[in-house]
Amino acid sequence: MRDPIPVTMILFPEVLMLDVAGPLQVFSSANSFVAEPFYRVRTISEDGRPVTSESGIALMVDAGFDAALPGGDLFTPGGPGIDRQCANPAMVQFLREAAPNQRRVASVCSGSLLLAEAGLLDGRKATCHWGRTPDLWRRYPAVRWLPDEIYTRDANIFTSAGVTAGIDLALAMVEDDLGCEIALEVARELVVYMRRSGGQSQYSRPLQAQSAASPRIKQLCEAIVDQPAQDWRVTRMSEYANMTERSLHRLFIKEFGESPSRFVEGVRVDYARNALEQSPASYESVAALSGFRDAQTLRRAFAKHLGVTPATYRFRFQRAG
Repeated sequence: MRDPIPVTMILFPEVLMLDVAGPLQVFSSANSFVAEPFYRVRTISEDGRPVTSESGIALMVDAGFDAALPGGDLFTPGGPGIDRQCANPAMVQFLREAAPNQRRVASVCSGSLLLAEAGLLDGRKATCHWGRTPDLWRRYPAVRWLPDEIYTRDANIFTSAGVTAGIDLALAMVEDDLGCEIALEVARELVVYMRRSGGQSQYSRPLQAQSAASPRIKQLCEAIVDQPAQDWRVTRMSEYANMTERSLHRLFIKEFGESPSRFVEGVRVDYARNALEQSPASYESVAALSGFRDAQTLRRAFAKHLGVTPATYRFRFQRAG
């Protein structure tokens, strides 16, 4: 009989509950599909005491940083308290010392900021919650940030996007350990996709438009979201925002981590997604309403942003009417 692999989740005040519960449930569920428990989930905090999550729920802890940390998988979740932890020398030093002895190191949501603060992501590819995109390159320029990924892996370090993406990441880790069939059984039990289509930007475009720091960029983005079929070439956008094309590009990279043209294409894909979900309109009509030249252009954009065809997307998500 082999010893179960420890899966250790670091807890801290104002941690996001689902960042903790989602991945740990995946590993716990995986145990029910094998003859002997393969994982042993556990939690730790700096002082070994319970912590209060962002939702106000108290979370029990198995040990503190002074206890021996078994080699296994180590997770850093995210939440409103993550910035205080990035400034916490004890937390950062613990990660620097513990990470080299772990089989895998992973983060959920904004927890990747803590790995970056500890220097564990230098020279590696990583992702984070889309809402932290404007901070990423400024705070941690040595990291190869991929802000549109659901999750990334670079050698033995895994990072995931916002909240539920931690479940996607944990399923990928289970698949590595126990194979596709077991991971699929876990996904079925939790009623989630085994592999989600597309990147996390598909969930954030309208929110990005509302949260832009620059008033001129905010006004431009809201206009694009409201009227995606308009002529939004870069020259037109720069005129609308009353700035040079170079300044426009720089501000979009700073605000959203992508070019103005890719932002427009993403907005149009979002508009087309909603049209496919809510109406039986033809693909040519959806393309025209969304601002794409034709159905073939729409198809290419869906393949790039979502990894599926418009027909497949409609089959999965069209609402019964």
